[in-house]
Parts: sequence; structure tokens; C-alpha cells
Amino acid sequence: MLRAAVLLTSTVLVCFSQSPGRVPKSATTAEPVRINQQAVLTTAQIAKRVSPSVVVIQGTTDSGEVLGSGFIASKDGKIVTNLHVIREMKTANVQLANGEIFDTALVLATDERRDLAVLKIAGFDLPVLELGNSDTLTVGEPVVIVGSPRGLEGTVTAGILSSIRDSGDGFKILQTDAAVNPGNSGGPLVNNKGQTIGVVSFKLRSSENLNFAIPINYVRGLLNNPHQPMTLEQMRKSMVAGPAKEQGSSPSLRETLDWLREKIPLGATQYVKSITLLDNVNKGINWRSSNLVQARVWSLDSCTAIIGNITTTTIIGEEDVSVTEERNTVPLGSLDSVLVEHTENVQNSRPDVAQITFVGGDRMGYKLFLISKSNDILSTTSSSIPQIPKSVDNTDSVTLIFRDESLARRIGDAFHHAAELCRKKDPF
Repeated sequence: MLRAAVLLTSTVLVCFSQSPGRVPKSATTAEPVRINQQAVLTTAQIAKRVSPSVVVIQGTTDSGEVLGSGFIASKDGKIVTNLHVIREMKTANVQLANGEIFDTALVLATDERRDLAVLKIAGFDLPVLELGNSDTLTVGEPVVIVGSPRGLEGTVTAGILSSIRDSGDGFKILQTDAAVNPGNSGGPLVNNKGQTIGVVSFKLRSSENLNFAIPINYVRGLLNNPHQPMTLEQMRKSMVAGPAKEQGSSPSLRETLDWLREKIPLGATQYVKSITLLDNVNKGINWRSSNLVQARVWSLDSCTAIIGNITTTTIIGEEDVSVTEERNTVPLGSLDSVLVEHTENVQNSRPDVAQITFVGGDRMGYKLFLISKSNDILSTTSSSIPQIPKSVDNTDSVTLIFRDESLARRIGDAFHHAAELCRKKDPF
């Protein structure tokens, strides 16, 4: 029997700033620890040093306003951010930490694969954020994100560098547990020396502390090799005219997820089973139960899905009703294969506990298995019966049950398509 369940595959981010400062010496405070002759700063010192270089990028698109972050990389106004922050903008302005606003921003460089962009504003003698070296990072070292997520200016979050991963697209990404929220995209991930080591880019929705940044060394090439300044409109046209993308008649990720969200709840089976207890204490006791198994979607708007089944059990002849809920948090990008298996609900015997016989209703069903490359699916099972404890497990597959074989196979194909699309990161 395949096991079911979670792990790693969205919204726009913002960071803020303040004025830089030196590490103060104090007669009552020990000298700061130094590594490679450079002071290790406290979180407060990092925030003070970094904040003046962090900017807010605001713009309008066909679907409304967009808010993101960036940081100053040169005194004459080069701004680093995510490409997805500015990609659909028709107009844009850049606001500095001191409140100054630049109404015009040109595009100097883009890296579509790594979701990076460099803008240019008409600045002079601006506070520059020092670039670190992302090739010398150590997993476990402290990191900080400074920003204004959801407009909450002055927000500082701290954590560690959780991992350095392969993106699956030929470059590395940095994983951190430092909290990010909509509005932080494009802002800096900073080490304990106040140097930026990454550009905050995306997170796994519906998952806590799984946040990712693009290593800063990928930015150096863009800063050193800019193209002729472009307007936002010229940038969009250049991308349309670029290498052809695999579109054809294949549905987009959004269309696929919308279709799955609509069709999965159609999966339901209902049956009646007879249960006879065989243990020494309750031997001979039997009852019948009516059971409804309903496939369910809790979240399916990104490359992290929360799906599963709800089973409602009613003891026939009594008022007792119980509900069992199985939720599976699935990183769609890690799904490796799908399988549809035909099952017939014939007698199931457990000699040491009970004998279960299916006596009515849907005697046949189709189990759809969504299989991951590893045990990266988080399965949580809970019951309305207080005596039954909640269980949490990491597994390698999810099982959804359908009455109709055609529906099961079509949903399996859609998940396979979504998994291929989700091999790419899900920016926010």
C-alpha cells in the first residue's frame, strides 16, 4: 500500500530602511565578535545599517496595484529587485527610506530564469547596501530580512540559513526560516555582517518557515553587464519577442489548478459496512455503519496544495456520527508520478480485532495515488471522536478516491501537468 504525504515548489514582497550607523562601542558592552576582521552585528545593528538602502517599489498593472521591494546597489541609483515585481507594471515609482519618491524607473537588466531585475533611478550619492559573497555561506548561519510586509514599515525578521538547494533549473536557491510576507519580494536577505547575500523571491504557500532567496552572486553579472536602459513597456515587448515558450494548447498553471479545484470535490464514494468485533472483551458485538468518503480541497492556488478526504461515518440505528479528516500538504513540484488503481470493496478481515464486510452502496472505486520522489508530503489525520488522537506523518503519496474511473484519470493527468509546471518556483 502506498503511503500518503509532504515537503518542497507566491504574492509580492517589500522591505524598508533607516539610516546607517557604525557598530557602537560601550564601556559596559563587550567588543563585538570579529570574523575575518569584520564585526558581527546584532539584529538591531543590522536593521539600522541596512534600512536606508531598502526601497519600496509601487506600480499599476491591468489587474490593479502591485507592491514590492528592492535595494540600492550603486550610488547613482541602480536598484535590485525581482523580475516578477515589475514584470506587469505599466507605471512604477520607487520610494526611498527617507520618503523621497522617484516617479521614473528604467530597466537596466533582467534574468527571467532566476527572477531578477535591475532598475535605474535618477539618484545621486544614495546609500548603497554592501554585497556579500553567496559562495561562502554556511548552512545554519544567522540571517535577517528588513522590510515593510503588507505596509507594516520597519518590520525586521531574523532566522537562519536553513539550506542551500538546487532550484531544478540549473541554479542554487537559499532557504531560510526568517519570516516573509506579501510586500517583501525583491528585498535583501542579509548576513550578520550587514551584507546582502540574497534577493528574497518566493515562499511555499500554506507552509511556515519555507522561504527562499536568489543568491546575490547571480546579481553581480547583471550589475556588471547592463543593457541599454528600457522603459517598462519596452521590457515587456522584448520578453514577448524573446525565445518561444512552450504554450501550444496546454493549459496554464492557473487554469490547471482552477480545474482541479472544481473537479476534485466530485470524487465521492458511499457504502455500508458491517463490523463484527472479534477481540476477547467485545467478541460478538456487531453493528452497521453508513460511510461517505468525500475528496476535498483546502488550498490549491499555488504549487503547494492541501488536499485529502473527509469520511463521515454514521452508525445505523443510532445517532452516533463521527468525522475523520485527512489533510495532505503536497508540494506539487515534487510529484513524480500518478497511478489509478481499481479496487472492489469486498470483505476485509482482521482476525485479531474485527471483521469488516461491505454490504451495500459503492462496492467499486478508483484510487488515485499522487506519488512523490520522497517522504515530503505531510499527512495530518484527525477525528471528531475525542479519544482518537491526531496523527501527523511524512509520507510519499496521497490517495484520493473516486467513483468514476474517467474522472480519476483526468484528475491524475491534471496533477501530472501541474507538477511539471511547478518545477519552476512559485513567486509571491
